[in-house]
Amino acid sequence: MSSGRTANALSRVTRGSAKLFGDDRGRLGVVDLVGHAPFVPVRIFWISDVPAGKVRGGHAHKACSQFVVCLHGRVAVDAFDGTENERFVLGAGDFINLVPGIFATEEFVEPGSLLLVVCDRPYEADDYIHDKNALKTD
Repeated sequence: MSSGRTANALSRVTRGSAKLFGDDRGRLGVVDLVGHAPFVPVRIFWISDVPAGKVRGGHAHKACSQFVVCLHGRVAVDAFDGTENERFVLGAGDFINLVPGIFATEEFVEPGSLLLVVCDRPYEADDYIHDKNALKTD
């Protein structure tokens, strides 16, 4: 089994919500990574301008952990660990930690949704698992 990948990895997925503050100047969202992201951030990327109903992702990682935050709109993350499926619907300020071995797709439910992803590793093409069936366990 690859590093970090275990059956029932969904039990290690955690979720939470940012602290949101607002007034007549706008809104401020805060997530303290210490205590929420169980790793030191190495890479950040975001996904935007995805039409409502379109799906991104469609892979798992062998070693990379991802802290996924919905900054605006609504995104449904479908997660599969080889045994179980679970859907996490994230609204603005909601986040989840995806551990290695989780095959995830992200459906952008609302137009204008924005997703931020913080990773514990740089981009490594050989870290990706593109075949969902490769995670299936007997």
